[in-house]
Amino acid sequence: MQRTETRQKAKIAHRQMKASTTLNRKYVKRPGQATEAVAAPTEAKRRSIKISHFSSDDVAKQEVKARKIEINQEPEIQPAKAHPTQIRANEMMRKKQAISAKTQAPKLTAKELKEQAIQRALAAAEKPAQANMGEQITKRMKFGAGRIVLALSCTAAVIFGIVYFVNLNMPDIQFRAAAMQLNASYPNYLPYNYSPSEISSENNVVTILFKKKTTDDAFYIIEEKSSWDSNALVNNYVKGKYGEDYTILREQGLTIYVSGSNAAWVNGGIVYKLEMKKGSLSKKQISDIAVSF
Repeated sequence: MQRTETRQKAKIAHRQMKASTTLNRKYVKRPGQATEAVAAPTEAKRRSIKISHFSSDDVAKQEVKARKIEINQEPEIQPAKAHPTQIRANEMMRKKQAISAKTQAPKLTAKELKEQAIQRALAAAEKPAQANMGEQITKRMKFGAGRIVLALSCTAAVIFGIVYFVNLNMPDIQFRAAAMQLNASYPNYLPYNYSPSEISSENNVVTILFKKKTTDDAFYIIEEKSSWDSNALVNNYVKGKYGEDYTILREQGLTIYVSGSNAAWVNGGIVYKLEMKKGSLSKKQISDIAVSF
């Protein structure tokens, strides 16, 4: 029994593993030096073998400060230095930008841009006009004399026409003036080639003689103030002068009694009588003369 127990204890003791102390002498100290290492752990940590001129207290303070700095502050990173070529290029770029900023025109509004465009267009239009100015002046000088001659000719023609018209219508103008002085009316229409020849007034009766220029044909217009109307004219003059041989024409409110080339009518308190001296007139011509007063 004792032998078996001793054998079991021996097996148990043989099976128990102990930590090896002789694996690597570089990192593991010898068993005999364990007490010395435990006795003074702080001294070895605080003091470096390489530093011998500082006391242990100073070294500990410096280590504490270094740890505080490492904990509270991040390591300072030095900025990268630019290459000299890059520095020169940047300086040249800044100079160009400064020059362009000085010379750059200020921004304009839409109205100002529109005005500038109009001024440019006007200037562009004035250039060819100024270029052609000399040619135009030369042409004007060449044709100036011809134009003056032409203007003088036109002026002379106009003056001649006016003089001819005045001379042609001078009798008519004179007779119109005379008729106004005699308080008589003057017809605005006359048959072709007829013109006034004589005018006379006697006992408030105005007589105007119209003659034809190419022949001896002529007729009288006799005007007399009266209170007669058309019926009184028929009874007091027409029937006694023409008998029953007359025709009635009605034009523009007038009643015209026509017998051959003779006629009579009333208009505005005046009795008008047309008496043919020589020649003949149509009914249309007579009615046109009557309504033209």
